[in-house]
Amino acid sequence: MKKKFLSWMLVAIMCLSLTFGISGCKTAESASGSSKISASSSQIAAEFSSQATKEPSSQIASEPAESHYPVTVTTYDQNGEPVEQTFASRPERVVSISQANTEILLYLGLGDLIVGTAHRTSTPWGPTAKEYESLNFMAQDAYPSKEAVIALNPDIIIGWGSLFAEDALGPVQNWNELDIGTYLMKNTVSGLGKRNFDYLVEDIENIGKIFDVQEKSDALIQEIETRLEAVETKTSGIPEADRPTVLTVQMLKDNEWFARATTDLTANIIELAGGKCLDEEYGYASMEVLIDKNPDAILVIDRETNPAEGTISGLKSNPDLVNVTAIKNDNFYVISHVSFYCGGLQTIEDIEGLSEMLHK
Repeated sequence: MKKKFLSWMLVAIMCLSLTFGISGCKTAESASGSSKISASSSQIAAEFSSQATKEPSSQIASEPAESHYPVTVTTYDQNGEPVEQTFASRPERVVSISQANTEILLYLGLGDLIVGTAHRTSTPWGPTAKEYESLNFMAQDAYPSKEAVIALNPDIIIGWGSLFAEDALGPVQNWNELDIGTYLMKNTVSGLGKRNFDYLVEDIENIGKIFDVQEKSDALIQEIETRLEAVETKTSGIPEADRPTVLTVQMLKDNEWFARATTDLTANIIELAGGKCLDEEYGYASMEVLIDKNPDAILVIDRETNPAEGTISGLKSNPDLVNVTAIKNDNFYVISHVSFYCGGLQTIEDIEGLSEMLHK
């Protein structure tokens, strides 16, 4: 009993010591700054609350987003043979040779990836002109050397079919063996028949896939197709016999003019605009042929090295052509080299503009 009493006394003394000790500590800490204690307590409380509400890591770990890559697209080689190109990741170093495809890349927000370009043929397209002018040009209206391209260490080369000829960069296969991807704009590939606007749309779609910007490329395609549908709605009811005739003239030389063929994109542009295309054979033809065709309108190709202004002036000043309907009525429509050959972002503008001129 005595031992029990002593035990109780010891417990009481310890409790009193703890009480006065804690009180003393609090007083001392208060004197040195109560704000520090308050902040520290809040921090501890917050951390505790955080720990208490945390789920086990296995439960909160989100599933990794499914990767877009690898992605495979079908393109072509320099002979027009289909070639599959597989990209394990987004190409980060792009050599884009030729203006049309370069302007498409810029419009899709891929300008930072372009390490080199060349083969400028036309006045840059307004919406991307400033960025286009700021790119690293390896050459102007020409193709660069193989050595210049290799020095840029590209992941992919995008360009025209003629870019991969033996006297230019060389075969697609050679570049692929170096683990460098290639993509040829479809309207520039030989052996595929008539060039057409649908090929341009296909190129935009494939570029969107290669660079994982499909939301942007799909939106662009939707806009282009909506605008084209509006033109076709206006012209679809016009009988073939009543459609204005259109002839393409690329340039003049002595007393001849350079014609485009029925397989060129110009033919499809004229048809989509609601005209009847008179283009037949590619190459120089006599003025007698132009007189015999007697077009209602002339589609004049503008290239920086051969401006449309000089071509139109030459046609209008030729006394043998004064009775040609298009020349007599000053009915010329100027189209850029970029727009007519490969097809680019201004091609839909030219379809709209030509259609408006033909059906005013």
